[in-house]
Amino acid sequence: RIVNTAAAFLCGNPIELSCTPVDDLQLSLLAVVKRIWDDNKLNYESMGLCAMLLGETECAELWYQTDVDPLYWQGTENEGAKVRFRFITLSPSNGDSLYPVFDPSGDMIGFGRGYTVAEGDDKIEHFDFYTDTQIILGAKVGNGWEVTPSVNPFGKIPVIYYSRKLPAWSNVQPLIERKEQSVSNNADTNDYFGSPILAISGEVQGLSAKGEQGKVVELGNGATANYLAWPYAPEAIKLENQTLDDLIFSMSYTPNTSFEQMKAIGDAISGVAIKLLFTDAHMNAARNESVFGKGIQRRINFLKAAIAVANTKFEKVVYLNIEPKFDYYMPKNVLEAIQILTEGVGAGKAVMSQETAVKLNPLVTDAEAEIKQM
Repeated sequence: RIVNTAAAFLCGNPIELSCTPVDDLQLSLLAVVKRIWDDNKLNYESMGLCAMLLGETECAELWYQTDVDPLYWQGTENEGAKVRFRFITLSPSNGDSLYPVFDPSGDMIGFGRGYTVAEGDDKIEHFDFYTDTQIILGAKVGNGWEVTPSVNPFGKIPVIYYSRKLPAWSNVQPLIERKEQSVSNNADTNDYFGSPILAISGEVQGLSAKGEQGKVVELGNGATANYLAWPYAPEAIKLENQTLDDLIFSMSYTPNTSFEQMKAIGDAISGVAIKLLFTDAHMNAARNESVFGKGIQRRINFLKAAIAVANTKFEKVVYLNIEPKFDYYMPKNVLEAIQILTEGVGAGKAVMSQETAVKLNPLVTDAEAEIKQM
């Protein structure tokens, strides 16, 4: 819950590629980067990578190129290029062992990947190593290794490596363990006391058979029979579990958006109140961006360099500044937003143009078309 919510707040909205091209060639390079971005569905893949980083503490993108149909790049400045760019996700949960190699200044100068591949009933151990000049593929055969080196066509290590020291829930792990223990103990108590226990004092003269309808217990003179009931409601356990929930959510900067919590807030919450409610989540997203965002920037820089290798006409603009802009997730009060925009263009006291209001209208997807229709 902590990991998925944090990843959604950071990457739930598409990552914008912020750039100000000054000529047609720069504009074309940006268009090619966006084409690769869309073709690889990177807005969706980025959320999964972020979740892996927050949960597993490390993951990576491995980029490679494949031959492409001559018409693939038609209509772009990259027309005529013979390759396209794809990637796969590497992570411990996918069976990968990741071995980044850094120089004393912290720059990655090599990257190793260990994994196994099933071939029939056998599992073949592989280890590949990447530098900016070589790609070395290794497979264990018997007691030795078969190594296949090749030239790295990108001129850069084709790996974007993400890492952090601890998982996103590390600071609340003791609280989580206490909550799990409390729930487990309560389940044991229910197993013990959940079924009715009949306590009889005195002589029993007869009992009904199991499964018999209209059961009767025959008691001797002065005998009594009562079901044992727990005289104290487990309010202390309930209070502790609620307190643990509150602490886990607040200390991990995770908004509690459960049905019961939202029902208590009601449906009349204002936009300002929503922003205040998610302030901690946005602060957490900013902290996560400081780590994950660096990887996204490295991805962009790698794609620019790879494009310039595949099409030398882009070598002159390979240093075009393209930055990722994250739009943290925020629930919207659409009615309130439209009311504010309506007041903003009000007669006599307008503070914005109608065109600006249309562009900001959350119900409008194509502002230019909407303005023409109006």
